[in-house]
Amino acid sequence: MLFDPAPKSSRRDFFDREAEIERVKSLSSPITLVLGLRRTGKSSVIMISLNELGLPYIYVDLRKFEEKGFASYRDLVVELEREVNRLTSRFPGLLELLRRVEGVEVMGSGVRLRWGGRKRVTISSLLEALNDWAEDRVLVVIDEAQELINMRGANLLPALAYSFDNLRRVRVVLSGSKMGLLYRYLGVEDPRSPLYGRAMNEVELKPFSREMAEQFLRLGLSELGIELREYDMVYDTIGGIPGWLTYFGYYYGQDRDLGRALERTLRTALGLIREEFESFLRTRYVARERYLAIMRAVSRCATWSEIRRALEASEGARVSDSELSNYLTQLMDSSWIVKTDRGYCPSEPLIGRAFGG
Repeated sequence: MLFDPAPKSSRRDFFDREAEIERVKSLSSPITLVLGLRRTGKSSVIMISLNELGLPYIYVDLRKFEEKGFASYRDLVVELEREVNRLTSRFPGLLELLRRVEGVEVMGSGVRLRWGGRKRVTISSLLEALNDWAEDRVLVVIDEAQELINMRGANLLPALAYSFDNLRRVRVVLSGSKMGLLYRYLGVEDPRSPLYGRAMNEVELKPFSREMAEQFLRLGLSELGIELREYDMVYDTIGGIPGWLTYFGYYYGQDRDLGRALERTLRTALGLIREEFESFLRTRYVARERYLAIMRAVSRCATWSEIRRALEASEGARVSDSELSNYLTQLMDSSWIVKTDRGYCPSEPLIGRAFGG
């Protein structure tokens, strides 16, 4: 059903994104990036691709660590242990290769991965074992991979570079809604990064156009036996993010009242946006009021000078160019704002509305 907010695992329950699914399935590079704002369908595209490829995979979702601002090496290893045990329950033959990996303890039909001490398991050795075991290919998926930039206790970049260069059967898929942050973490254009110069398979999911949004709503409402004429009003109110359109379709399907459905969609969307911005601020608490002042200033788009004046009015003090540049870079890297020919703007309309636009 199109208006079910849960991630989809089958094309018949998903709308469009055919080209994006095929590009992910091509696995044309050792590393595939699946990029896009939140709620544009990245997780569904990945899950459908995994199901259609039919290859064994490990799936680690780092969204659960956004709230606390960082993931530790222990956090990552615990997630990997769960996924490796899921694999060994299906493919017991993998256990024999894992026995040879330092930091891996085989216990019956499962494993325990050591995350601390001198003999802790390394990501490179795990990937090497998976590569040696796989008959065709094996996939390692990390959702919201930009959170690795804040990981404490280890740096995954050397392991990813080693896999890219040497492990022909391992394919890594990294998704990211904070696109600038993910690019900065990977450092493909930074000579200091282990992944410098590597060509990756990049798949970007953009919000729906007005026409695509109407097609999506028409199809979903037809499943419910409902007609709607005010597609332009819906698009003008909530924009083209598939997740927000899904909420609208779900609410409209409940009582067929356009006004109430739009109101409920806005209430849900703005609440989620503000909650996610609070998570962004959690590791930037000292500058909290400055970030909020900037978001209010850019809610309807603003130039550098306009943002600076608004921030200084809020502060009652001068703000240096370097400070303002840093704040704007942080907001752009985390996909809260974008730079356009109109100045700095919210990355999608409801973000502007959440901060007063």
